[in-house]
Amino acid sequence: MIRNEMHRDKCLRTLGNGRSVELGTCQGDGYSSMRLWQVKAISPSQISLQNKYNNDLARREMLIADPVSGIINMADVSNEPKMRWEFAGEIPSPKRPVIGNKKVLLMATHFTGKTPADPEPVRKAVFGDNDDFASLQHYVTLASHGKLSIDGTFLKNINIGIAPATCSSGAILDNARNAARAEGVDPNNYDYLFVDISRTASCNWEGLASKPGNWILSNGVGFKYWMWSHEFGHNLGYSHSTTLRNCPINDDIVEINNTCSAGGGDDPTDTMGGGGGKLFPVNYQLFAGWLNDQDVPLIKADGQYKLAPLWQPGGAQGYRIQRSDGSVLILEYRQRRQGFEQWDENSPFVNGVTLRIVNYSGNSLTNTLVDTTPGSSSGMKDAPLMPGKSVYDALSGKVITVLVVDKDGALLNIRNP
Repeated sequence: MIRNEMHRDKCLRTLGNGRSVELGTCQGDGYSSMRLWQVKAISPSQISLQNKYNNDLARREMLIADPVSGIINMADVSNEPKMRWEFAGEIPSPKRPVIGNKKVLLMATHFTGKTPADPEPVRKAVFGDNDDFASLQHYVTLASHGKLSIDGTFLKNINIGIAPATCSSGAILDNARNAARAEGVDPNNYDYLFVDISRTASCNWEGLASKPGNWILSNGVGFKYWMWSHEFGHNLGYSHSTTLRNCPINDDIVEINNTCSAGGGDDPTDTMGGGGGKLFPVNYQLFAGWLNDQDVPLIKADGQYKLAPLWQPGGAQGYRIQRSDGSVLILEYRQRRQGFEQWDENSPFVNGVTLRIVNYSGNSLTNTLVDTTPGSSSGMKDAPLMPGKSVYDALSGKVITVLVVDKDGALLNIRNP
C-alpha cells in the first residue's frame, strides 16, 4: 500500500471503474486489490506504478498525472513523462522467497502393462547420497548458500493406471496423487510433488513443471539430476532463458541497443537455457531470497567496482544496473569449483564477466544472456565481457569495462559516456 505521511490511515487507491484514483481509507469499502500497487523502477530515481485491481480487470494501465488538469488516474501509456514518478529511495529487487526445508514426495511410477524402470537412479537424482554432486538435493543446497534444503518420501514401482492416449498433465498428476493415497501417503502433507512416469510418446516433453508452483513431471528421464534442476527452476518462477546477439560495435565498444537480435536459449551458465547442471545464476538466487540486495548492489554512481566470484564470501556476488524500460542488467563472475561448476580453465565464463538482462513479470522472471563478442565463430560460448573490453548499454546509459580478473574477483569500471 502507498500511505500518506501526514495521514497514515489514508492510502492511494483506485475506485470501482478501475481508472479513477483518490486518497482514501486504507481499509473498508471495495476490494483490497484497489489499494495494492506494483512499483517498477525505470531508472535509479524514477518509478512507474500499476494497480492490482486495474490489472485484474485486464487493463494493465499506469498511474499518470495529467499535465493540464493535474488530476491523477490510470491510463494506457508507455514510457511517457506523465507516467514517471520521482523516488528518492531504492526500490527493492523483486523477490519470491523460497527458503528453509521443503518436503518432496517423489514417485517412480509406471503405466499398466509397462515394465517399471529401475527406481534407484530416480531416487539418487533427487535425494542423492550425501554430497555427491549428482542430485537436486545437493544442487539446491549449494546454489542457495544453504538457505534451502529438500528431503522427503520416495515411493517406487507405483502403478498409475493406463497410459493416456493424449498427454494430460492434470490427469497424470491426479492419478499419481490417488496412487500415493492408496499407499497411505497424503501428497497434501508435502511442499512439492515430483513424478517420474513411463516414457510415453503422447507427451512431447522431457520434463514439465508449474511456474511458479509445486509439481514436476518427468517423462522417463528422472535419472537426470539436471532435468530436475531445470524443472525446479520453473517451480521457483524462472522462465526459459533467451539470448541477445549481433549487437553493433562502435569504436571497439559493443552497444546493447534495439538493433541487437533476440535469440533462443543458449546460456552455458543457466540450466534454464542450455546450462545443463551448472548452478543457478546470481539473479535467480536474489529472486529466491538466497541473497539479499546488499549482496547484489545497485550501481548508481560512476567508479570502479570489485565483483567477487559467485559463492565466495566477502564481496559483491553480483551487481545490478537499472534500465529505463524496467529491466535490470546483471553482472556476474564465476570461478571453477568442485562438482557443478567444473569449467575448462580457458573458458570465457571463468575468465570474463557475464552480462544478463533480467525482465520481471509478477512471480516470474526471464534471463537474457548478452553476447559481448558479436561476430565470433563461437556463438554464445564466448559471450562474457573479457578484460580490456567494454560495452555501452543504451537503456542505462552506462559504459561497462572489465579492467582485470583473477581468482579473487573482477575489477570493473562503470561510467556514463
